Amino acid sequence: AEIRRKGNAQTVNALVAWPIYTGGKITATKDFIAAQTDEAAADMRSTNSMVYTELVSRYFGAQLAQKAAILRQEALQAIMNHDHTAQRMLEEGMIARVERLQAKVALEEAKRDAEHAINQAKTANIALQRLLQSEQALSPTTPLFVSQRTLAPLQEFIDIALANHPGLAKVAAKKEQAEALHKADESLWKPGVTAFAQQQLDSNQKNRMAGVSVHWTLWSPLDRRSANRSALAKIQQAEYSDQQAREDISVLVEMNWRAVQDARQAYFALDANIELANEFLRLRQAGLREGTSTVSDLIDAQVSLQKVHTEQAQAANIYIQALI
Repeated sequence: AEIRRKGNAQTVNALVAWPIYTGGKITATKDFIAAQTDEAAADMRSTNSMVYTELVSRYFGAQLAQKAAILRQEALQAIMNHDHTAQRMLEEGMIARVERLQAKVALEEAKRDAEHAINQAKTANIALQRLLQSEQALSPTTPLFVSQRTLAPLQEFIDIALANHPGLAKVAAKKEQAEALHKADESLWKPGVTAFAQQQLDSNQKNRMAGVSVHWTLWSPLDRRSANRSALAKIQQAEYSDQQAREDISVLVEMNWRAVQDARQAYFALDANIELANEFLRLRQAGLREGTSTVSDLIDAQVSLQKVHTEQAQAANIYIQALI
């Protein structure tokens, strides 16, 4: 037979296919993508919460360090005055040289403590400055505080946490992803139905074709049963994770709630200690004038006053950190 060909034959066709039934594969894919979006949103909320908590921690940590530095400097100034008094009393023969030396040692120790507190305050301020990415030194204005009001009942905080904690939202998103994968695995056992239409575009002949395609995988090299069991195991794991997370969050909320209560009680209880320390200092000052107290007694009373003020400031910082 002799075959002759003249020219080139080319055709251009337009084909449209529309899935009618996929056994749930498309729905599962959409659900999986939506769950991934929910997980990303939960991660963002968690990150924002951690950054905010770190901001509060550094802000009031800087305030605590600044408060401690001020107290140390006040104590240093008072001890310098006591040291001057001790020198005058030594010159007048009212105290022994050993007592004068004790005052000098206390003064040097107060200088070291004040310098150390100033350096800590600078470090805390730099940490806050770097967190806020500020090129200039910061001057926090909101002081340490403790509210006069008591907290709401513990269960109220737990309920709010269980309803809003981003960690639970992340676990829920993981479970939704596992369920979507399970739906996708189940779709492998079901048929697929697709409608299609085709038309030739490059000639005067309008050749058209339309129909329905049915596809059903009867055998696959993939172990579909194992994939299905794996998906079910992931769902179960997500359920366990949710239960564990709820228990952990409840315990953490209770720990912080009780820490707030304890710090609040400690703060106001220290008011009596401050009153006592002030009275004790006045007693030692009067005793020194009357010769019933020594300079060392006076310095000890001054240090005790500074110490109890510092303890109250620390209680306020613990209160704030637990509250946030």
